[in-house]
Amino acid sequence: MNLGETIKRLRQERSMTQEQLAEYLNVSVSAISQWETGRTAPDISTLPVLADFFDISLDNLFDRTYEKKDSEIEAYRARSQAYRSKGETEKDLALWREATQKYPMDFSCLSALAHNLFQISVSGSGQEAERDASECIAICKRILRDCTEQDLRNSAIQKLVLLYSMPQLPFASEDEAARYAQQSGSIYTCRNVLLEHVYYTKESREKQLAVKHQNLLTYMDLLTSVLCGDTYDTAEDRIRACLIAVSLWNTLIYDGNFLFYHVRLQSIYLILAELYAAEQRREETIAALQQAFRHAKEFDGQPEGTRHYTSNPIRCAVSNRATISTNSPDTLTEGLKKALRANKAFDFLRNDREFLDLETQ
Repeated sequence: MNLGETIKRLRQERSMTQEQLAEYLNVSVSAISQWETGRTAPDISTLPVLADFFDISLDNLFDRTYEKKDSEIEAYRARSQAYRSKGETEKDLALWREATQKYPMDFSCLSALAHNLFQISVSGSGQEAERDASECIAICKRILRDCTEQDLRNSAIQKLVLLYSMPQLPFASEDEAARYAQQSGSIYTCRNVLLEHVYYTKESREKQLAVKHQNLLTYMDLLTSVLCGDTYDTAEDRIRACLIAVSLWNTLIYDGNFLFYHVRLQSIYLILAELYAAEQRREETIAALQQAFRHAKEFDGQPEGTRHYTSNPIRCAVSNRATISTNSPDTLTEGLKKALRANKAFDFLRNDREFLDLETQ
């Protein structure tokens, strides 16, 4: 690989445009273009600046083994997936810290580190959560400043909006959250929606259906998440909304082959159980918990690998059990048992035989 090809590859790895690199080096865009095509070469005084910017030695600037880096980052991703599937968040965080130290200019590694910091900060509390959130914000702002890869930018925007919207953090700000939210596209112009219009030939119909069906699941997920939120004036209003959400899922996936969405239904039934328990409505609480455990067991019992949904409206959508992370070392069933033991709303049932059967099954 010649010098021009190396410069181009390094620039693209960092999701930079020729204009951005030219601005940093204080040269013309034409100069960058000519370097990358091999028509000219950088001035000798520019080479150390290039090497410093790309965080490599001059030797590597002239002869860099990209395949090794790519394979190493793929290995990091594989280890990360293994950690996340077991809920080993601290190990995952340490892994991506190591990766970003080795490849400090690789935005995919930085994004993965930000994701881990975000997960830990939203589930934690106190000064450690504030510290992790602050570090995540700094990384996300750097991604928005220097990275042009849209997926990574969108992920950074999402984290910034959510972190600035957390009232328990001292730097929470509605204005900042709104400012970053406005940098994102509308739901009608997002990639998922636009891809529905990409495939229009008879030969690509299956691709179009796969996109449409996956989108339908996403829309339903968003709708039911909003329905089950805690924005209602009364508990009865929220109970009614959660029951509507359950009905919608059962209508869409009418054959019961929920695959990943067993997780969502388990969560909705747990919310219902908590709402019923707050009013000490025994029968409804037990019934909701039985459904929550049923969906948790169904999810835990799924085999590894990719499987298709079988309900006709979503038959081309797929779920891959191996890529699903619950951010917990426990199975969904064990996590549900722990939630019951920790929630005081269920104290009135501690001596109830049916409740005890659920806890010990």
